Amino acid sequence: MFRWMRSVRIAAGKTVPALAWAKEISEYAKKYEGIPSIDVFLDAFGEAGTIRWMVDYPDLATLEKTQNQLLADQEYFQKLESASDLFIEGSAIDIVTRSI
Repeated sequence: MFRWMRSVRIAAGKTVPALAWAKEISEYAKKYEGIPSIDVFLDAFGEAGTIRWMVDYPDLATLEKTQNQLLADQEYFQKLESASDLFIEGSAIDIVTRSI
């Protein structure tokens, strides 16, 4: 199993709309084949105001297929651009881990 995780920091004063958008974009992305569910988290400890999305994939091929679908979706990119003021620029981090 492989886990993809994206984290991003919420901009000052934008917590409520950022949390709503995080849930909205998760629901939108579930339409892609290979994404059975997307878990959304808000850090309770550590750096305050960090949102994390996590998706588990059975293999790297499925992850790659999903990523290719996202990269070809102009509506997805429009949704990302519409939320640019909700998050701190340059704070997004993507990580892929594997189970052992």
